[in-house]
Amino acid sequence: MEQFQTIILIISAIALFVYGLQNFSNEIENLGADSLRKWIGKLTSFPLGGFLLGGCVTAMVQSSTMVSSLTVSLVNSGIITFRDSLLILLGTNVGTTSTAWIATFQSNLFGPIFIVLGTLISMIPTKIATAGKSIFYFGFIFFSLTMISSAMDPIKSDPVLIDILSRASNPFLGILYGIVITVIIQSSSVVVGLVIVLIAQGVIPLDAAIPIVLGANVGTTSTALLVSFKLSPLSRLTALAASTFNLLGICLLFPFFDLLEQFVKRLTAVPSIQVAAAFTISNTLTSIFFLIFLTPTIKLLKRHRWYK
Repeated sequence: MEQFQTIILIISAIALFVYGLQNFSNEIENLGADSLRKWIGKLTSFPLGGFLLGGCVTAMVQSSTMVSSLTVSLVNSGIITFRDSLLILLGTNVGTTSTAWIATFQSNLFGPIFIVLGTLISMIPTKIATAGKSIFYFGFIFFSLTMISSAMDPIKSDPVLIDILSRASNPFLGILYGIVITVIIQSSSVVVGLVIVLIAQGVIPLDAAIPIVLGANVGTTSTALLVSFKLSPLSRLTALAASTFNLLGICLLFPFFDLLEQFVKRLTAVPSIQVAAAFTISNTLTSIFFLIFLTPTIKLLKRHRWYK
């Protein structure tokens, strides 16, 4: 009975985390939905404007899924070109790593402070009150992460859980774990947040955490693929490009997983920050690689039957 209660508490805490992420994303989108479309056209006129836009917006709204899906729809409506969409997606790949850094702040007071601050601001009878909700849900994300950490405490030494998660030390299985779980729950942010909590509690080792997080980065592109099926061939190709970038990125970095692990260990002794650093380094290197070879990548993608 006690174990059942613990499981319910964990699921509830995860549900609150998802709720916080979704509402924070929605509030940020509502604040700048109209102006975002105007700025997209202006920023993409610069050489790396789309890349910077994708990175900044994703870091702000905490949802690479939302930004990727929006990018696919913008290509479909002709607001941005295929090339600009790829730049945005590559920027999104870097911006999404901000979730890992946010999750490393495991202060019990951090969440409540923003919740109270957001509540107070939303009570001010001016336009600034609309920003109060965003601040509230930002704090809610941290608060729910603390709840997940507390709920996990009773079972973090459970032999069954340890056995399942320890198998992720095999990079292939770790990547598969990350992909499958993310496709099921449709949020890489949730998976990354959980991994940060688990490694901070010593439940999983670094060599298991890194493959899971990188696998989640591939799984998150499934939403854009699903959205694109009813859209134009170019939109489908854009969604395919997002998956291709992340999948090929893992393939390119796979031989260097041990080197990456050793590098982040030298950077810091804090396990949660090691995961965040590894996630940022891998995604940044992947984006830089495809930025360098963007023109030949576009030519190869346009040969795909989805473009026909």
